[in-house]
Formats: sequence, structure tokens, C-alpha cells
Amino acid sequence: MQDLRSSNKELLLKINIEELTPTQVRLLKTVTSLLTNVMASDEESEYFEMSAELMRKVAETIKHADFANQNKDMDYGNQAVEFAVDFLNESMDQNSVRNIDN
Repeated sequence: MQDLRSSNKELLLKINIEELTPTQVRLLKTVTSLLTNVMASDEESEYFEMSAELMRKVAETIKHADFANQNKDMDYGNQAVEFAVDFLNESMDQNSVRNIDN
């Protein structure tokens, strides 16, 4: 992210997508939209459904990273997602998922 400008009603994120594929750009847009929906949700069912969909799309995005694509024979995409899920589970078990607001 190169440029962050905000007002009371919008946050403009400027991201260099020069080295991203069209699929990666689409996934980035989808993840950003889902994250916004999760953050602004005021209904329980929407909050949980959008949270699950966000996590699924983040996993899909990880699998479409350049490193994963360049090393498909090693299945790094799935390994990275599994590692991240294990790390998240351990963090939640240890109550080390913290709210950090800078």
C-alpha cells in the first residue's frame, strides 16, 4: 500500500497492482469488499456468513500468490493455508489474538 488518504466517509487505498495477475486483482477486490462488509455488519447471520466467506477468500488468495503458482509441484498454496489456520487456532487457544489499533 502506497497511499492512504481518508475522510469521514471514505478511505482510499492505492495499491500497486503492476505485478499482479487479473485473478489476483479480482481476489484482492473481493477480499477488500468482504472485509468492509464484516466490519460494517450489524446482523448476526450476516456477520458470521461474511466472516466465513472472507476467510475462504483469503485462503483462495494465498493459493493464487506468485510463490504458490511458481512452486505448484510442492503445493505451497495449501501448505501455507494449513500453516496459517494452525497458527490462528494456536493463537486463539492462547488468547493471543489481540486488538491492535494504531
